[in-house]
Amino acid sequence: MFEIDPNSQSNLGEVTTSHVHLELAVDFAARKLAGTATLALKTLECTDQIVLDTAHLVIKSASLESADDRTEALDIDMTTIHKVYGTALRLRLPAMVAKGTSLRILISYETTPKGGAIQFLDAEQTLGKKHPYLFTQCEEIHARSLFPCQDSPSVKISYSASIRVPKPLTALMSAIATGSSDEGDSTVFKFEQNTTIPSYLVALVAGNLVSAEISHRCAV
Repeated sequence: MFEIDPNSQSNLGEVTTSHVHLELAVDFAARKLAGTATLALKTLECTDQIVLDTAHLVIKSASLESADDRTEALDIDMTTIHKVYGTALRLRLPAMVAKGTSLRILISYETTPKGGAIQFLDAEQTLGKKHPYLFTQCEEIHARSLFPCQDSPSVKISYSASIRVPKPLTALMSAIATGSSDEGDSTVFKFEQNTTIPSYLVALVAGNLVSAEISHRCAV
């Protein structure tokens, strides 16, 4: 596409993203994240497709979700590949959609070790030497290797997430922690970021983390 942002293959002139919800599990052994991304979008022009940025992602399925939670599988085209900007994820809609239409797309996917956003450290590489560690760095155009998105600063999104990590590890994001729950050998951490941000500011860490309060409202 490249008309609005020369570093994005998304159809930015036809559709924009308002919110992303991530449901991901961290697999330290396989060095990957697996789960789903749900994107809330709105059409800016009439269109029959959604084009998102990806890089080194395994896309398993994509579906269009209706307001009554019915889903319709979407055809996936990933034949447009750029050596720098990654693979365009082209989702064909069931019919032409009018300008101003709200859409919700559910994508099931996995990351791969080739993705530039995600770094895994073995336990031996950490200070404690007991547990592995994960961190992300999406700036400038690596968010597309963390989740399918319109990876352009021209698009500002809010986001929420549920991140599953093995016990006793902790997950944190560039968002407000809203709770956690024990699920067998894992803990699921939930987050909400209601301030709209570009995709490159989405961040995740997971490891044997501890915190210390430095004031009544701030901790490190």
